[in-house]
Amino acid sequence: MSMLFMTHCECGYNADANCWSNLIAMPTEPKKIAQPAAAEPSFHGRREANAQATRDAMIRAGRTAFSQYGFAEAPLDVIVQDAQVTTGALYHHFGNKKGLFQAVAESIEQEILDRISASLTDDMSGWEQLETAMHMTFALCADAGIHRILFSDAPNVIGMREWRKIELRYGFGLVRGILGKLKDEGQLCCNSTDLTAQMLLGAVMEAVHAVVMSEDSERTAAEAKETLLGFMQTLRSAPAA
Repeated sequence: MSMLFMTHCECGYNADANCWSNLIAMPTEPKKIAQPAAAEPSFHGRREANAQATRDAMIRAGRTAFSQYGFAEAPLDVIVQDAQVTTGALYHHFGNKKGLFQAVAESIEQEILDRISASLTDDMSGWEQLETAMHMTFALCADAGIHRILFSDAPNVIGMREWRKIELRYGFGLVRGILGKLKDEGQLCCNSTDLTAQMLLGAVMEAVHAVVMSEDSERTAAEAKETLLGFMQTLRSAPAA
């Protein structure tokens, strides 16, 4: 008789010693590892987040007011009431009404840049990307609120020289990147991509200014686009073999 059978018989099913435990290791539940609690945002982090939320609320309210009334007539009490902040908070974050207006204008410039960038796909050629960016710029800037803030008020409130720097700052990187790619591919005929990007972007912005100020914006837009496409055509060179 095997030792296994002997052990079985001697111990029996009701043995107090529970001999079966010597033969079969009963499975045990895995130990639960305590998960670390989510880190609480620091006081500094919460303060920064609250400050940014306040700024964003005032920029949204400012955009609504400046679009509706224009800079000069936009009442600060309406803006702070809409943003649910105090007048002191507005002055704390932006210095004055002009500071808020510039923040609103720059937020619109960023929005335009983001929307144009999102419309450009990798399967487009560089020239197709430039044309798409141009057409979208005309379309987006035709909005009445954008027209009023960026083209009617911004040059006067901020100053034409400073405002032109802001316009170039937001669009320059995108145009410079596309032209740089075309240059590397041998499809762009120019000595300086930086200068060419600045000139092309300046031409687009001047054309948009002309369109939004025109009494016949549709005709002016068509003429402006044709002129810009002709300018871009002069920059083309045959792709490198």
